[in-house]
Amino acid sequence: MKNFEHVSATSVEHALSTLAKYGPEGRVMAGGQDLLFRIKKYIVQPRCVVDIKTIPGLSYVRPGADGLRIGALTTLSEIASSPHLRNGCSVLAQAAGLVASPQIRNLGTIGGNLCQDVWCWYLQDGFSCWKSGGKFCDLAAGDSRYYGSIMGGHLCLSNHPSDLAPALAALDAQIHVASPRGKRSVPIFEFLPGHQWVGETLQSHSLQPDEIVTQIEAPFRPTRSIYLKSAPRKSWDFALSSVAVSVVMDNGICKDLRIAFGGIATHPYRSPDAEALIKGNKITEALAAEAAETALSKAKPLKMNGYKLDLSKVLLRRALMAVGG
Repeated sequence: MKNFEHVSATSVEHALSTLAKYGPEGRVMAGGQDLLFRIKKYIVQPRCVVDIKTIPGLSYVRPGADGLRIGALTTLSEIASSPHLRNGCSVLAQAAGLVASPQIRNLGTIGGNLCQDVWCWYLQDGFSCWKSGGKFCDLAAGDSRYYGSIMGGHLCLSNHPSDLAPALAALDAQIHVASPRGKRSVPIFEFLPGHQWVGETLQSHSLQPDEIVTQIEAPFRPTRSIYLKSAPRKSWDFALSSVAVSVVMDNGICKDLRIAFGGIATHPYRSPDAEALIKGNKITEALAAEAAETALSKAKPLKMNGYKLDLSKVLLRRALMAVGG
């Protein structure tokens, strides 16, 4: 790898001032598993890496009347074992517990998991794709079995790899961001809109080079929730498809719910049409099957990943029947 300056940030303000100094040539590191891999692969070549895990006070899970608040440096292991999440928002604890291996969960943070880049093998192996300066996405006509979206996309067709993103989407998460210009709160679907240009970089999140995530807020309070994931192996692998469902049930009737998929789109994919179909009704097998067809009705599978369509329908049917009691 190329030499770079390493700065251990002592505060959010210190991190922001350093990032502002280096602009697009600065990178934020928390657990470091995503960034260091890409530096070693020469996918990114920063002049400065700002280590934010040295910032105190950004690791916590705090329940409140207006929902849960989670510090950006809270590790996936802490989220998976948090009693506040396991008892109230189990969908997030389940998703965190299914990320890769225990070693990775001990290092990885919720902020880093949301901000990680795609893991498409064409990008890793040096193909000239949109993200590496080319003018074509190799997934469009190539091997899209694992990393390809079935819900379309802009330029890059690689699906977003985060397990926590669909779980947080099912909780109406707000992402709190700090920059030299102040603080802002961003709905998760605006934070993860799919691939877009930020300066000269094609990325799947909306962070500017001088911004960092400080906190995640989850205001939706379900009575039941679940996260289901299908992957080639039980550990280390990203989701071929996953689904997060959170519901508010009252006397067997679904009063409110959120449905969000992972592994099948360039962003966490939510289906308001399928949600509207279920609200106000008892969740039956027939209704769950109809909702699954509705949720995936806009799918556009690539050459080699059509199987994700049926797989996603099965996962949603199982999730709905599980939370429907």
